[in-house]
Amino acid sequence: MKRRLFLASAGIGLSTAAAGCTSQAALSQSSESDSEAESNISKSTENETDQRSEQTRIEAGDTAERSIGTASLEERGLRTAHHVAFGNPTEATHHGIITISTASETVFEESVELQANASIVASLTDLGTYTVRITVPELDATEVVTLDPHQFTCNVTKTTVSVHEDGTLGSTSISTRMACPGVVSETAPSDEVVSHTLGDEPVPADTGQFTHTFMLRNPSDETWTARMLVEADSTAQFDGLYTVEPESTVLLTLTESGTYTLLVDVLETGMTASEQVTPENFDCNQSSTRVEIDSEGEPMMNTLSTLMACRTETNSTNESS
Repeated sequence: MKRRLFLASAGIGLSTAAAGCTSQAALSQSSESDSEAESNISKSTENETDQRSEQTRIEAGDTAERSIGTASLEERGLRTAHHVAFGNPTEATHHGIITISTASETVFEESVELQANASIVASLTDLGTYTVRITVPELDATEVVTLDPHQFTCNVTKTTVSVHEDGTLGSTSISTRMACPGVVSETAPSDEVVSHTLGDEPVPADTGQFTHTFMLRNPSDETWTARMLVEADSTAQFDGLYTVEPESTVLLTLTESGTYTLLVDVLETGMTASEQVTPENFDCNQSSTRVEIDSEGEPMMNTLSTLMACRTETNSTNESS
């Protein structure tokens, strides 16, 4: 401020009128710059205060729990939620932001203050692909983890991002090792058939039992992620998750007669189709439920049976006297 006043005064000997204008302009610009700077500092301080006030404080040794989604995994199928944790195993307090997103939207975001050995755990209750971003501004550190639908199994699975003593972030994944019968995660390559059998594998000619097939085809040029569920009495018998490449086929064979609900869910579009089959579909006819995924990601389902006559055998006893 003093230097600007000195320069303005020095111009008086040359041109009083000009000096006056220069002095006024300099003073005016200086005043505006100072006011703007003060305003920016004030706004910055307010933002920092707001951010701190909006942070969730998690006390030392505590864990905050969050549930993300509609809990659809609890309602159907054999898979369980995947857990995402942000932890601070150090003795210092750290401030961070946890953000969880899908391809189309941010489904969760929270700013937290983690005291020593504190953490926050978010349970993902819907099957999907997620991007987890953990940011700790004070450390200038960010960790990004992508979770694939195939990481959702019948086991308890957890991905943890932690603050290290050296001021960096790192991630680890753990899972229980329980066997998961009926849970299949597989890729159906282009122009190939992937098949599975549900139940025993009888030979119709020898046993008199017949089968029903549940077939999924992808005649489109797109690759889709499809979940195939087989339920009996509202209980899941099979939970298959398939990356279905163009012109590929998934074939499930049901060998035990009964009433089943067959369901296909295309994860990328959220479109579903379902149909029920009954013991009548397990006869001597060729019977199948077929699903095709079109270029828009919509599954089209129908059940077909041939109408050939079924041969029956009658046992007779000849009596002679």
